[in-house]
Amino acid sequence: MLNTPATTRAAVIHQYAAGVSHISLEERPVTPPGRGEVLIRIAAAPINPSDLAFLAGNYGVRKPLPCVPGFEGGGVVIAVGEGVDPALIGRTAACFAADSDGTWMEVMRTRAAFCFPANAGIDPETAATLLVNPLTALALLDRAVDSQGATPAIAQTAAASALGQMIARLALERGIAAVHIVRRESQVETLRALGAEHVLNSEAETFDHDFRDLSRKLGVRVCFDAVAGDLGARLLRLMPAGSRLIIYGGLGGESVSAAVGDLIFRNKAVEGFWLSSWLRDTAAAARAWSAVQAAAGTTFVTEVRARTALARIGEALADYAQQMSGGKVLIVP
Repeated sequence: MLNTPATTRAAVIHQYAAGVSHISLEERPVTPPGRGEVLIRIAAAPINPSDLAFLAGNYGVRKPLPCVPGFEGGGVVIAVGEGVDPALIGRTAACFAADSDGTWMEVMRTRAAFCFPANAGIDPETAATLLVNPLTALALLDRAVDSQGATPAIAQTAAASALGQMIARLALERGIAAVHIVRRESQVETLRALGAEHVLNSEAETFDHDFRDLSRKLGVRVCFDAVAGDLGARLLRLMPAGSRLIIYGGLGGESVSAAVGDLIFRNKAVEGFWLSSWLRDTAAAARAWSAVQAAAGTTFVTEVRARTALARIGEALADYAQQMSGGKVLIVP
């Protein structure tokens, strides 16, 4: 056991609400790890869209209040509970929050199953961004595989985000044709710089025509959608018969409406993807973690736009909410 403090500073919410005024910095006692648990000294924790949804009470789960938010982080294991290999102590690791408190704190307790030891050469800050986005990118592409075991051409929204750029790199590496959808012309250049050939601005007047034509030309059959709402509905309508819209986020804040004729006569489908459910397949998660570590500095690299102290969590959240693309914002305890 490394030096384990008696207390830890943490960002705490006592209610679910939009904005940042309900987040307070508090001192909390450190609970020793129980059976099957580990204690991690957090070095960095990113802010993701799912975190903003959680704060507002719009995520798939609500934890008992008060609680510490933050779904992923990176740090060093400082203690382990009964039944956990003590060799983990001192190891750099990426981690998910368990059912209780999250990663926006100095020292976090979580399940050992949610602790992913990193290879030598991966520092704690890098580890902090190697779970949610990389694992989602790999899982979505696996989900796109058709009944013949092939991956058809794909499309994706929010393509300029950290996750969108990872999907773009994976598609290029695997030789998968892809249409990348962004909202601003500056983001078009971001994707072009990665080598992406087909990048469309959803705000352009010709978007519907261009997307329909490209989808048919390339044979797009799957679209990964982080926006939902009107954009998701438009894309489903424009895609060829037999296409699937896989929704993994709701940045648009609205439901997707699908035409009955598309679902019945054109064999289109709307599906949902939640990483938490996918992680129940521990064998798939272990394989994906190995792949992520092998490409941590290339395919799964994350640009960091800002590092903000835990004491200024409100500023960090406001900064990220204003600009979710263009680099990740890290909370650095």
